[in-house]
Amino acid sequence: MGRETALLLVTKRILLVFSLLLSPIVCVAQSGVDASQYQKFWLWAGVRPQPVLHQMSELYLYQGEIVRQQGKARLWSKGIPVSRLKAPKLWLSIRVTTLDIPEPMLDAMLTLREKWVAAGNQHVGIQIDFDAASYQLDKYAEFLSRVRNKLPKDCPLSVTGLLDWAKTGNVNQLNQLPVDELVVQTYQGRKTVTNYDAYLPALLGLTIPFRVGLVQYGEWDKQWQQRLSQSPHYKGEVVFLLN
Repeated sequence: MGRETALLLVTKRILLVFSLLLSPIVCVAQSGVDASQYQKFWLWAGVRPQPVLHQMSELYLYQGEIVRQQGKARLWSKGIPVSRLKAPKLWLSIRVTTLDIPEPMLDAMLTLREKWVAAGNQHVGIQIDFDAASYQLDKYAEFLSRVRNKLPKDCPLSVTGLLDWAKTGNVNQLNQLPVDELVVQTYQGRKTVTNYDAYLPALLGLTIPFRVGLVQYGEWDKQWQQRLSQSPHYKGEVVFLLN
């Protein structure tokens, strides 16, 4: 075998390896959730802003977490500082790990909203992010009633929801939640839940405004947009942005 022939074979092998490595990447890019096709986004701490935010109609902005340490509830402020954003509608997302929250902590959450409004942002709502178990939805509803009673009339209340709330929980109980919208997440962590579509039919039983949360680059069969749109209460999708 001549030197030129051997070099040609090596080159072909390298090209073959690159084609095998790149093929799955191309496939994921084509089948995954393309954020440029949406207008509502979550922007969590540590996630860099993307050009798609220029087209946003609503932004769910992570602003901190209420945790309980050494017997005391604390609000950890996180995310970008208070500023004026170009979002037509802004939601301040607060992660909650306990429902045993004293009134001062709820007041602190409302003070945070007042700062965002004072900075020139209009239509600012509060979103509670809490992973309540299906059998604890009654206690969660009681907590949300406390929050609702604190909020001014011009402040809408949103909550994130787990996929199994509607399927294994009580849909009628969900419909009684004192919220303006429920955003059901189809992902856990940074990946789409396996067999997420098996949970979606139960959402058609909701009579409160609801949306579906998707993760960027994750799975989403767009046929569900048409099926869920049969409900007058379906308000579209929200994409959780990733780096």
